[in-house]
Amino acid sequence: MLRLPLVVPHYIVLVVWGLLAAPAVAVAWLALLIEGRLPTWLHRFLAAFLRYQGQVTAWFDLLSAHYPDPLHTVDHPFRIEIPERPRQKRLVTLFRLPLVLPAIVLTSVLNVVLTTVAIPAWFAGVIFGRTTAGLQELGVFCLRYGLESQAYVMLLTPDYPRLAPPGVTTTEPE
Repeated sequence: MLRLPLVVPHYIVLVVWGLLAAPAVAVAWLALLIEGRLPTWLHRFLAAFLRYQGQVTAWFDLLSAHYPDPLHTVDHPFRIEIPERPRQKRLVTLFRLPLVLPAIVLTSVLNVVLTTVAIPAWFAGVIFGRTTAGLQELGVFCLRYGLESQAYVMLLTPDYPRLAPPGVTTTEPE
């Protein structure tokens, strides 16, 4: 219950940062079409926004006990891997928005699941002093997929969001 007033300053920072990130994504789109990769400063700005958003969401939804750090001065246990300025295909960049629509729809559904998971996680935290492993895994999966989708939308990665948990590789049958 105490997390609600403590998260308000972080949401204010995220809203202001998001207002700056929206036009930055438009600039990123143009830069990718022209150069094939993001300028370093733009990549760092958008990646820092996405990482911070992940920290705030993970903390507020009881997936992490570590308070969010907007300056990234301490290692946070919840982090999303963002490749360092990968080259991206211009044609895929041109049609990125229609390509990402299925992922956006699934992300919306998973955000509802994430919010729904946070409620029993809170009760488990009150009763047991911690959340259950199953609730935590489900919440982390939902949040990771949402952040991967957002990284794809924000042109930080050429990789489409994956449904497999991290570390799981899929192989084709021989």
